[in-house]
Amino acid sequence: MTNVSDKAREDAIAEEAAGWVARLGSRDATDADRRRFEFWKMQDPAHAAAFTEMSSLWGDLAAVPKTVAPRRRRVVGGGIAALLLMGCLGIIANETGLIARYRSDFYTPVGVIQRIDLDDGSVVTLNTDSAIKVRYGQTERRIVVLRGEAFFDVTPNPARPFVVSGDETQAIALGTRYAVRVGERDEVMVEEGHVAVTAGSQRAVLETGGTAHLGADGRLTTGSGDVADLTSWRSGKLVFSGRPLGEVLGQIGRYRRGRIMVLDDQASQLRVSGVFAVTDLDQAFAALQESLPIRIIRLSDWVTLVRSR
Repeated sequence: MTNVSDKAREDAIAEEAAGWVARLGSRDATDADRRRFEFWKMQDPAHAAAFTEMSSLWGDLAAVPKTVAPRRRRVVGGGIAALLLMGCLGIIANETGLIARYRSDFYTPVGVIQRIDLDDGSVVTLNTDSAIKVRYGQTERRIVVLRGEAFFDVTPNPARPFVVSGDETQAIALGTRYAVRVGERDEVMVEEGHVAVTAGSQRAVLETGGTAHLGADGRLTTGSGDVADLTSWRSGKLVFSGRPLGEVLGQIGRYRRGRIMVLDDQASQLRVSGVFAVTDLDQAFAALQESLPIRIIRLSDWVTLVRSR
């Protein structure tokens, strides 16, 4: 498994690099900022590599919307202001997936689904806004899901087990097809075959149609579901059957930038059944508004409000 201290150090360097990319790219960057940056870069070869990678990724990431306010006379020292800016940009980098992209071998932008053919013949399908790291060795094939969701079609090889690590779980394939999702909680869904799921000392073996998730209390809970529907995103569709509107909008929101905000519990708990194309979310909104007693308000490309009628 990935060493925790190594991961923490890598994340810290990535956040610092993101902060420097933002600071040096601003109109307020000073010669003192540039001198501090050169000193930081010389401290560790990993700093320069991280800065180069972040510069490339930052350009690939869509701009975060800004609130324009009148400029005011500075009351904070330049050095402290720079540190505050870097800290804020580090948080933004983490929330928008920039750090996961930096650490990954493969990633997808928002709204993109991608198939990846691995060296052993196994196939990974990455969902929107997802990132994975591939660590193949002589005795083990390990994939780390850093962000989002991935579906795995595994080529069997008993001598080299196929292991997928989430934030707090591991899923060991026994020749199978299954999905792993990370985020608020780790989830595993088996479409075909068997998967052994572990979380600390807890262990469960899932069969076809089996699901498992790690709850907020740290308990590994198993169940069953229509995995073909749960992973229908692979064919560019989202399939729901009697699911709460709040959950449906949460899934739809993964395929577009910005936030969808449900303003009341009554609307959030409305039940939804339907099939929606991830490439035509405007049509999905129109269908929801037509079939449910709700109103959908687009304030901007970044903010959509949903409330009861």
